[in-house]
Amino acid sequence: MVFIDFDYVKDRFKPRDPESYKGDFGHTLILCGSYGMVGAGFFASMGAVKSGSGLTTLGTYSGTFNIFSIKLNEVMLINLDKVNIMEKLDKFSSIVFGCGFGINEKNKALLKKLLLKYKKPIVIDADGLSILSKNNNLDLLKERKFPTILTPHYGEFSRLTDLDIEYIKNNNAALAKEFAKKYNCILLLKDHRTVISDGKDIYINTTGNSVMATGGMGDILSGVIGSLISQKYSPIEAVTLATYFHGRAGEVFSKSHYCITPTLLLEMLPKIIKETEF
Repeated sequence: MVFIDFDYVKDRFKPRDPESYKGDFGHTLILCGSYGMVGAGFFASMGAVKSGSGLTTLGTYSGTFNIFSIKLNEVMLINLDKVNIMEKLDKFSSIVFGCGFGINEKNKALLKKLLLKYKKPIVIDADGLSILSKNNNLDLLKERKFPTILTPHYGEFSRLTDLDIEYIKNNNAALAKEFAKKYNCILLLKDHRTVISDGKDIYINTTGNSVMATGGMGDILSGVIGSLISQKYSPIEAVTLATYFHGRAGEVFSKSHYCITPTLLLEMLPKIIKETEF
């Protein structure tokens, strides 16, 4: 069992070369957000931006394209109703799929195609997890030759496994490892002490607290994971470091705030990541 603390992160953190440019830090594709859930796409996208993704693009549909055009000044946009994203996949270093994206036939078909065709890491959260659990697509993960990261909370993991939430809480580490091994993925099981497994090892995060208990926090985390993968961290490094940074930002705010919003956490993220250099 590995504890994700400052020393763990410090040993794996890669300070930026002063002569590097945006092309050195990858291109993250965010497939998140829908009408009524625009915030999920915003927070996932800005999680990627604020944690250093060289380029970030949000893929959305016509009904929300204009809304995101106003909200996301630092992010490029693709209208999925007008562009075949499957023809553009080579340009992206990682994909984040599912945060508030909607559970519909278009997205079900898109996720299946990405799992079969995309040759780089995919982070799946929220509605993406629901699509996996409802359509027997979990078996697609077993044959996938490229990294897949799933980021469920207990309710989502219960739907993926048909196990009782209390049972999951009492056996979270063992179940995370078993699931990750069975489905050839990295599993991040969100909790006060988040558990991560790649099917071989178990990682326990040491940061985070209840000031972060509000909607949108998980969307940010998914964006940060995608961003760190784009910046050439290995998938397990990206997942563990992102989880640490995310929780650490909450801890800093807890000294002066009863609760925080995702917007506040986004502002803290670059400072938290920077402190790793010292």
